[in-house]
Amino acid sequence: KHQVQYKKGDSHKQRSIKRVQLDRDRSSLHLREERFSLPVPLATSTQAIDDNRDVEMEILHVRIGRLGHFAAVYAEDHINNQGKSLADVVQEAANGIIKEGSALNKEKEARWLAAQLLAVKHFGLNIATDHMFRIPAEIGDTVVHMYTLETFLYKLVNSHGRHQFSVTNETVKTLGPFCLILQRYLFQIETKNFFTVYRGLSLTDEQRQLFMTKIVEFTAFTSTSKNRVKAEQFGDTLLVIDLEPELSDGDTAEYCGSDIAHLSDFLNEEEFLIRTGTFFKFIKHEYNSKMKKHLIYLKSINGSNFLAADFMSRMS
Repeated sequence: KHQVQYKKGDSHKQRSIKRVQLDRDRSSLHLREERFSLPVPLATSTQAIDDNRDVEMEILHVRIGRLGHFAAVYAEDHINNQGKSLADVVQEAANGIIKEGSALNKEKEARWLAAQLLAVKHFGLNIATDHMFRIPAEIGDTVVHMYTLETFLYKLVNSHGRHQFSVTNETVKTLGPFCLILQRYLFQIETKNFFTVYRGLSLTDEQRQLFMTKIVEFTAFTSTSKNRVKAEQFGDTLLVIDLEPELSDGDTAEYCGSDIAHLSDFLNEEEFLIRTGTFFKFIKHEYNSKMKKHLIYLKSINGSNFLAADFMSRMS
């Protein structure tokens, strides 16, 4: 379904995309460890600060903390009032992937990935990147699918998400465009069916306590699975996440992410991808002695309501 390329000017004419260099065993019954089990960064997490960082870097990381992700910094600095089309952003995403891949000695893989973006670039030619611009499915589906591939791309995006102090202004320019398209498209295709998803982690007691505060914010793209058994293969802690948003009277539901299994190169992972900047309420903690696992139960909440309440409490 997804191994197609759209012909410029005609979305109905397609040709097969050769994926030889990225062939992997997609029939595995297990989740990919690096994608589904590494630490989940929280807004409450503390990270070591390098006193030798220059002022420019300090300002950048303050902005990332304020905006929630470096993709939002890219939007502020390189899109707002720039007169760019979505096609321009797609081109910048492709250029950035090539630059990052070349630095990792992955130029062949990077150019293949960039080619997938450039094949759908024309769908964004007449779309202005104003505040509310929408991502056409041809572009959005391609970006999501690329993020699921077993390449350096998702690993690099996730690494910078986990370690925000590794982000530089150059990172904002190279990976910001791709992440911005991914984030915006996840809003557009957000899943409104309610179910529970899971992620296994290895945590210290101190790290585990960070999830057991009243409200936690996930600050990076976070891969979870609808399959509990598969998630349980990792770590000593299982996050059990209820996706049904907790609402007050009159609230409009906000959803935290998207079921992307149908767009994934690894259908058996049953992936639900949580967007950056999403909020969850801590429900309870249990220890299952039979499984030898800590179970942490979280529930999705409306982030805008929490931010408004937090602002009012600090002002009072």
